[in-house]
Amino acid sequence: MECVEVARGRGVWVSGPAKVVIERGSFMATGFMLKNGAEIIVRGERGSSLYALEDSRLCLGLGANGSYRLVEKGYELVEAWQRLVKGLEETGSRRIVVVGAPESGKSTLSTWLRNALRLCVVEADIGQNELGTPGMVSLALPGSEQVLSLQDLVPSKGFFVGHVSAEKVMDLVIAAATRAARECKEYVMDTDGFVAHRGVVYKRALIEAVEPDTVIVLGQERLARELSGLGVDVVRAPSVPPELVRLRSRGDRRAYRQRLYASLFSASKPVVLRGVPVAHLCPYSIGSEEVIYTCTNTVFIESRRRPDAPARWLRPGWARGLLAGIRSDNGDILAVVEDLDLHSEKIVLRPAGNTGISTDNVRLVLLGWIRIRDDYSEEHYQPAPLPEALETRRRPLRAKRI
Repeated sequence: MECVEVARGRGVWVSGPAKVVIERGSFMATGFMLKNGAEIIVRGERGSSLYALEDSRLCLGLGANGSYRLVEKGYELVEAWQRLVKGLEETGSRRIVVVGAPESGKSTLSTWLRNALRLCVVEADIGQNELGTPGMVSLALPGSEQVLSLQDLVPSKGFFVGHVSAEKVMDLVIAAATRAARECKEYVMDTDGFVAHRGVVYKRALIEAVEPDTVIVLGQERLARELSGLGVDVVRAPSVPPELVRLRSRGDRRAYRQRLYASLFSASKPVVLRGVPVAHLCPYSIGSEEVIYTCTNTVFIESRRRPDAPARWLRPGWARGLLAGIRSDNGDILAVVEDLDLHSEKIVLRPAGNTGISTDNVRLVLLGWIRIRDDYSEEHYQPAPLPEALETRRRPLRAKRI
């Protein structure tokens, strides 16, 4: 391990994977203190800043691609966020929504508030869900453990949205976030970075739906003004400086999801559900050898042979790879469709991870508008009843790495 001396008020930016051991002194992490002898793990997907509260020393064991650097600035952000926590404690705020531009520190501040105020976390960023379930609004119940990032938490429940772009499914995100906030009662809600143009209208509608006590706006003075007048406290807070952020391109974000999909589905086992309603389909009728979908603009015929009727031909298996949500009494479980056979009222899915599913309490399967390909890259569709949504197919969105 490599050890470094850190003067009071200075920091260390650690890019994981890395193990950090506090050898002497004390550091402020994400809203909690690390003292002499403490050990933490910094994950590879995100970085973390540790600031010395006194002249201190820490040692680092770096994994592949792990790194660190000493930083002179940033302690003022620690002080500002500590004042923010104190103010929230004084006002008794227990329902908090965090908004801001991409890479402004929303997830970091949400983690900070979760640690400091012992709140439930609602992760409403469906594209970069830090709780590890893309296309979902997830929640993690409050706990006594202190974590560096939301990725260190285990989601307690999720609500399926079916896409990874909030701009395309704003109403579904709002509905799912409202359910999660109702479940938590007291919460800090992390949101996506969609705050430009229609994003302001979307954020205002989200805030009105979940009814927080406080909205924290990172930077973005104009956004704070536009969100005022909603009957809640709108508080501005400083965003994370660019030098302390691991900037991510769209390709990086797709690669992150691609790795998550591989982790979630590569070893999962199929589950067969029979007689369970399937949502987001066009109205359909079942013939002896075909299924006829009467969509808004087009009629689709699913059959093994090309039909003589003037309709679009669908081969059986068209739904394979679609993201889906298995809805039960305990929330939704993310899954991928293996097969959809409406003749036998059967759908085969691979649920995320090795989650045990009791088929007795499955109430509904919701189809989404993302197809996961064999290499775990994504293919996006515009939200519309299926299979008509397949007409909006874009070229596969492939990440650079996995």
